[in-house]
Amino acid sequence: MPAKVMLLAIGLGVGGTETHIVELASRLDRSRFTVTVCALKPGGTMSQELEKRGVRVLSLNGTGKLDARVIVRLFKLLRSEQPDVVQAFLFWANVAARACGRILRAFPVISSYHDEIVSEGWLVRLVDRLTLSWTDRIVCCSGAVGRSVVSRIGGKIEQCTIIPFGVDIDQFEPIASATRRELGLRDSQKVIGTVCRLVEPKKGLRFLLQAMAVLARKYGQPPCQLLIVGDGPSRQELELLRDQLKLSAWVVFTGSRRDIPRVLHAVDAFVLPSLYEGFGIAILEAMAAGKPVIATAVGGIPEFVLSGETGLLVEPGNVQALADAIDRLLSHPQQARTMGAKGRIRAGESYHISTIVRQHEQVYTACLTRASCVSV
Repeated sequence: MPAKVMLLAIGLGVGGTETHIVELASRLDRSRFTVTVCALKPGGTMSQELEKRGVRVLSLNGTGKLDARVIVRLFKLLRSEQPDVVQAFLFWANVAARACGRILRAFPVISSYHDEIVSEGWLVRLVDRLTLSWTDRIVCCSGAVGRSVVSRIGGKIEQCTIIPFGVDIDQFEPIASATRRELGLRDSQKVIGTVCRLVEPKKGLRFLLQAMAVLARKYGQPPCQLLIVGDGPSRQELELLRDQLKLSAWVVFTGSRRDIPRVLHAVDAFVLPSLYEGFGIAILEAMAAGKPVIATAVGGIPEFVLSGETGLLVEPGNVQALADAIDRLLSHPQQARTMGAKGRIRAGESYHISTIVRQHEQVYTACLTRASCVSV
C-alpha cells in the first residue's frame, strides 16, 4: 500500500517554493506514495495548477499569521487523514506541523528551509529554535541555507539533508517564445530580464535600475531594455524609481505571468541581484532556457552558478559591478551564448526535476523506516 504523504504549505500563490511544491507533488512515484497538498491560507494560482495535475489540494482558510484556528483545523485534519509523513515548507507551516506532530505522535515531520535566516525577528527565531527538536528531518535547498539554519536556529549539520530545487529541462525548450512586442518591448534592441517576487530590499531590484541608469550615462541611453516579471509589495516604489531615473521607455513591468519559459526565450540575459537568496529557482530556470545569468554571490547561488562559465557573479549591492557585468555580456554576445549553452547543460545534468524528486522520496523512505523501527 502506498505511503500517505502530506505536503504542508503556507499558501499556494506564485513563488519559488510554491513552484517547487507543485513539481514535487505531481511527480512523486504514485505506486509508492499518495500525495495531498494542504495550505494554511486559502486558494492561490498554484492550487489550480495542482488540481490540473491530479493532485488533491486542501485549504485551512487561515486569515493571517495569528489565526490560531488554523492550528486546530490542522490538528483535526491530520488526525482524520492519518498521513504517514508530513513535509512542511517555511516557518509558519514548519511550526504548525511540529506542534501537531508533537501532540499526535503519529507521523514523522520534515521541516523545509528555502532561505537563509536573515530578516526574521528574534521572536520568530526563538519559536523556530524551541520547536526544532520536534522535527524528524530538516531539508534545506542549499548548503548555505543548511549552515544558516544550524548557526542561527540550532541543530547539527548532520540533521540537514541538502536537496536543491529542480527544473524540468524539457519545459524550457526554445519553442513558441513570447514576442517582445507582446511583452511591451521593442524588437530592435537587446533585452535583459528578471523574474521574481517584487520584495525589497531582498531582491536588490533598485540596484538593477540604478545600474541601468549608470549604463545610460555611459552610452547616452541604455544599451538594452529591462523586463521585470513578477509582482509584490515593492512594485509601486520600483516603478516610481524607474520614472525618477528617466528609464520609463526602457523598463517594462509585466506583473505575474505563468508562461515563464516563453518569456525567458524573449530575453538575451537574465539578472537577479538579490541581497540574500537561499537558492534562486528563477536563475535555474533561466539556465534551463539557455540564458547567461548575472547574479549576486550570496547564499546558495554560487553553488550552482559557475562564474565565468554559466554566468557572472557580482558583489551584492554594488551598482557599478552590476552595470559592468551587464555591459560585458551585451558587448560579447558569443561569450554570452556559450555561457547560456553551458548553463543549460548544467541544469539538465545536475538539477533535473526527476533527480530532485527521487531525493525527496529517499528522505520519506528513511523517515518511514525509522518510524516503523521505533514503533516496533
